[in-house]
Amino acid sequence: MSEGFPCPKCNTINRPGAKFCPACGLDMTVFERKTVPLEQANPNNAATQQYESGATVMNNPNNEYESRNHKTKPLEFSSNFDPRPSGAIFGDIYLSEQLIFTAETQHRYVVRQLTDGNHRYRVCPNQDCTAVNPPAHDTAIYCTDCGTVLGTEPPNLVLVETPTLLYENIAMIAEKTLSHGRVRAPIAAFTERLASEERYCMVTPQVQIIDTPPEAWQILDWAEELAYGLDYLHTNGISFGAKLDAGRFGLDEDRAVWSNFDGCSLTPSVSEGEIQADVSALVALLYFWLTGKSQFEHEPIFSEGLNSVFALGYSSPGFSTGFELGQAFELAVEEMTTPKDVDYDSGRRTDVGMIRTLNEDSLLLVESNRIIQSISQPLGVYIIADGMGGHSAGEIASTTIVNAIAQKTYTELLPADMETGAETDNGQWLQEAVQAANESVFSIRKSTGSDLGSTLVAALIEGNNAHIANVGDSRAYLINAKGIRQITTDHSLVERLVATGQITREEARYHHQRNVIYRTIGDKAIVDIDMNSLPLSHGDRLLLCSDGLSGMITDEDILRIVEKAPSTQAACDALVDAANAAGGEDNITVIIVEIITS
Repeated sequence: MSEGFPCPKCNTINRPGAKFCPACGLDMTVFERKTVPLEQANPNNAATQQYESGATVMNNPNNEYESRNHKTKPLEFSSNFDPRPSGAIFGDIYLSEQLIFTAETQHRYVVRQLTDGNHRYRVCPNQDCTAVNPPAHDTAIYCTDCGTVLGTEPPNLVLVETPTLLYENIAMIAEKTLSHGRVRAPIAAFTERLASEERYCMVTPQVQIIDTPPEAWQILDWAEELAYGLDYLHTNGISFGAKLDAGRFGLDEDRAVWSNFDGCSLTPSVSEGEIQADVSALVALLYFWLTGKSQFEHEPIFSEGLNSVFALGYSSPGFSTGFELGQAFELAVEEMTTPKDVDYDSGRRTDVGMIRTLNEDSLLLVESNRIIQSISQPLGVYIIADGMGGHSAGEIASTTIVNAIAQKTYTELLPADMETGAETDNGQWLQEAVQAANESVFSIRKSTGSDLGSTLVAALIEGNNAHIANVGDSRAYLINAKGIRQITTDHSLVERLVATGQITREEARYHHQRNVIYRTIGDKAIVDIDMNSLPLSHGDRLLLCSDGLSGMITDEDILRIVEKAPSTQAACDALVDAANAAGGEDNITVIIVEIITS
């Protein structure tokens, strides 16, 4: 459908792909395409088929995009192409607030619209949507993507200014006033003359570049919405010639959105072959992000549903639309997040080390399990506190922490978990529990006039979802088939020096100030807590440790020892023995939890 269609209730003309009427909020999907169940592929057969759609296969998803549609000729660069000052007005409607990038051929400014109210673009207030809605008319009060009543919040806008002609389709795309939760298309394109030179301007919603590889859970969060966004773009006549890389997307908060339309094709309607080629290219890019591979093979760490999606995506002809791909990812993710039989294999050990005479580390391990209709859904709380402040003081601090959190676990968390129908934000609970422990340590510190304190790393695992808190330089690692990854960030001087490039990671291991920590439990009345959440898959191992382990052996040694050990307890024992063999200069504490699903 490439033409607008009237709302059956109020007769307002709706843009192609609009889910809700902007004037009356009527659900327009009732009158459009119905959901068609996806036929699941047989991974054993589909995986052996070759991609034969006729479009270029993306062998390297990180290749720079090559335009097939840029037919304009660039002008010669002007030596007078200087950025404009703050407060300059572009196109009589956009006020420059800040210059954020400048180069010989491009300037970028943060701008805002001078128009008010319904006459300017507005961001949907629904945090699951955040579509940028155009000023269609004065009566537009509903988001066309989710049906939420619109407020007056304007989007953050960026204006790109160049001395060369823009891609010829940009202005036409801007005129389409696209509005979708996962699309940030240009909203204006125009030419201005300054003295004797012309400048070409494009206004878009502001996004951030994807400059680091996304985590697996982020990719799965993005997958279905990017597929639905591609379907929306196809519905509006936009296609990409099967050439997709990370440069096509930007980040709006933590969401990936379609944001780069340079060189795309704009036609009255996109052919079936073009649609399938784009969809297959999106499948390949998502698979590359997840695995680093360009060719599909069955992934043991994926669920069968997710493997089926990629198997079908790599087969010929693959998915016929982005809508079908979005449905497939939605079903696969739902399957992955549906409660399944989960169990934990955990081990722990703490040791005084080879130098110290007192162990100032403390640990807490509390596990609970409910098995209902043969489905096991465990809950675990795991704490390591590395006390400091001299003889006895460090031991008091770490003991106070584990006692405070243990009390809250038994009096609040476990009763709520056993209550039928009760819902607890476990990430929020963990943060509050750590804060309560900090208050207890801070109170002792004030009353005694001592400098006692402690680091802390804590994990609360519910089913296969982990919430992690840390203060100081005690660490959490994720170990799986991909290797070892540090989840937490040390609050230490050497970590800052590494982050700013002043020393290397190897130099940090032997730096004379490696024990200097700038954030601890008990130092202040309210502590700043780093929080992380991530889903865990079968075979994933979460490792918590004090710096008595991480400061003595490398991450590579940790990985080697854990992979070689026959059990989590054997791995904990072997790690402590290795740290002692390396010198054992501090107390050593480690907890490992392995996820087992069936």
